[in-house]
Amino acid sequence: MASEGCMGNMLWVTLDIFLQICNTLMLSGMVGPKQWNRPMDAFRQLADLSGFGFASKRIAFPGCINEKATKCVVSFPGKYSELWDEAVSTVKAQDVNAVNAGAEAWSLACVFLTDAASGLGRHAENPHTPGKCWCHSIYGQIPPEAYLNIVEVRPDEIDTPACRQMLAFKRSDSDAMGQLFVIKSDQSDMEWQQQLAEAMQKAQQLCIEKDGRAPWGCQWFEEWNRNVDLAAKLEQELHVFYFEDRIGQGKLPWEQLCDEEAKETARQNSGLGASQTAEVAYLEKIGLRFVEHDIREFKAFMAKEA
Repeated sequence: MASEGCMGNMLWVTLDIFLQICNTLMLSGMVGPKQWNRPMDAFRQLADLSGFGFASKRIAFPGCINEKATKCVVSFPGKYSELWDEAVSTVKAQDVNAVNAGAEAWSLACVFLTDAASGLGRHAENPHTPGKCWCHSIYGQIPPEAYLNIVEVRPDEIDTPACRQMLAFKRSDSDAMGQLFVIKSDQSDMEWQQQLAEAMQKAQQLCIEKDGRAPWGCQWFEEWNRNVDLAAKLEQELHVFYFEDRIGQGKLPWEQLCDEEAKETARQNSGLGASQTAEVAYLEKIGLRFVEHDIREFKAFMAKEA
């Protein structure tokens, strides 16, 4: 009996916590099949859904529809961040300054929200599904992992100015999106596993409370849709840019955006980012025609128009 009491006083991980740890480690890639052998990839990949492939300068951009323009870029692959920065600066400059004689203005409907003030974490009602936002139509059911913002930091770098700034940005993102902010640094393996399991349990509860909606919100889609609508009313020609050598690949019907199996199949050789997949699907749903381009044509497009 004494040994049983001693055992009861020891710090054992309960079966419930153990199962949470196993579940979380499988999701994060710490254990499991070989294709999951990069820790935390499952969490990092969720950033692609939110459009966070854009440049890290954190400058919000609501789109820019120039009434003098004849063409409008309505979908752009955010992973080409330097080209995105160039596109934003170019379209802003032509909007402020008079367009040079002989050159054509162009519009940029794409939206990038960086903080709560610009609309990050905000939701907008989908007129096609009254009482609900765009999230379920665009993303389907968002997994609980999306409610975690996990940052890995080397212990010897955590107090550096660059790291402090990065953590401040990440914490700000988490606050705007209502995510749990978790730092992986100098914890022991067991401490980290238990901390991660507990965070995952809270994330699951958050996901239920939020009805599986995207923590980054869908306000970006509402603003993009508004920009596209204006460009169409101005009879501007619409343009979509794809990854290199992937023109036309990765498109999905609007009704299949919430189908995980269909999305996985489309992404195997897609030419579109996750947000772009929703944009192009909606353009096709409402019957708007657009010109398709390889991203390598973008500099020539800007030079010709500006």
